[in-house]
Amino acid sequence: MAQDLNGPRPVAHSIPEVEGQLSNLWARAAVVRAQAADAHARLVAAQAEAAARAAAALAASQETSDAGGHHVAARTSVLNLVVMAGDADTADACALTIAATAGRHASRSLVLTEVDPEGPSGLDARIEALALTTSAGKAETGAEMIYVTAHGETGSHLASIIVPLLVHDLPVALWWPADPPFETHRAERLLPLADRLIVDGSAWSGCGLGMLGQLAAVAEQRNLVVMDWALLRQSRWREALASVYDLPDLRPHLGAVRRIEVEYAATKAGDPDGDTNVVRPLYHVAWLASRLGMTVVSPLRRLDTGTRTAMLRQSGHEVEVVLMPAVSKLPDGSTVRVEITSRLRGAELIGTVAASDRSVDVVILDNGRERVRRSYAAPRLKDADLLGRAVEEGAADPVSVHALSTAGRLLGVESAAHKAVGC
Repeated sequence: MAQDLNGPRPVAHSIPEVEGQLSNLWARAAVVRAQAADAHARLVAAQAEAAARAAAALAASQETSDAGGHHVAARTSVLNLVVMAGDADTADACALTIAATAGRHASRSLVLTEVDPEGPSGLDARIEALALTTSAGKAETGAEMIYVTAHGETGSHLASIIVPLLVHDLPVALWWPADPPFETHRAERLLPLADRLIVDGSAWSGCGLGMLGQLAAVAEQRNLVVMDWALLRQSRWREALASVYDLPDLRPHLGAVRRIEVEYAATKAGDPDGDTNVVRPLYHVAWLASRLGMTVVSPLRRLDTGTRTAMLRQSGHEVEVVLMPAVSKLPDGSTVRVEITSRLRGAELIGTVAASDRSVDVVILDNGRERVRRSYAAPRLKDADLLGRAVEEGAADPVSVHALSTAGRLLGVESAAHKAVGC
């Protein structure tokens, strides 16, 4: 459970003021902890003859409170989390997600917003300390949340604001909830600060493919660890599919794939405007291609029907790729189903995967006859789960690295020097 440690804090208007508030915050906590320790020693000495009462008093004294009735915490940040929120609503949503994960990954979180870019320059900052009760309900640790609002021209110099507020010698995760401006001066200044970049490709504007191509190029160029929520969400699909095809009599078919079809939700039949985000559908293909040793023959292209196609090669045969829009009640861009067709020794095997909020279903047909039907309990990951996974890994996940690289090649981005494709 997280709560504000000291209640409302005064607003700071410069980096030195922010640093001063942080120092005062934790200095005050240290004084109260020292006073609590002294009181505890006197209490034990005075009540030595009543062991039971002394034990109870000891437990109570370890939960010392300040004047506001909040528990005093020790700062135990394990990383810096910099959030490029952009607007106040996004900042509030991100702050709630961070608070939900702080018990596992206490951080110094900098949540940055910008207002009135044409107005006068200025800086407002508000600091909160979160008290985090452990599962035992006794010991506590602390995390910090710094809300920074940049006014006017100040918003063009966010790197100079961020650097002094980082906890040195701790990793830095840069979270860009909206469209990351990869090809801008801002990205050039901010990306070198980060050990990892957290994005959500499924939330990008338009079809998202141009930005995905840029992400693949940036990751390659900077050797940057990228955690894309759009790919993390698919872990339950991948685990279910892998477990079924790991059956001994089905495994050989993974080397004889002829077609990969992904159906995704769209508001209108055929997705006539082509602006439905298809990052998640493409990631399904990229993951399969990277795991099954496929290379790109023809990059993805959009047909007049709204379907997108590409051609891969596996060993000595070609593999057709189809991304197909379908009218669905699911949110636009959500994967409706993944279908894998393989042909081996005269047998055609079709594996179909679909998912609901709480489960994933896999069906395998062998020449039209059902061979396997399995359902896996696998709830859809929430934002707090996604953020937790994005920050807890100490190094790049090879599966994510290869999937992103393959996605870039499917979009025609052979190297960082190439421009990303559009929708």
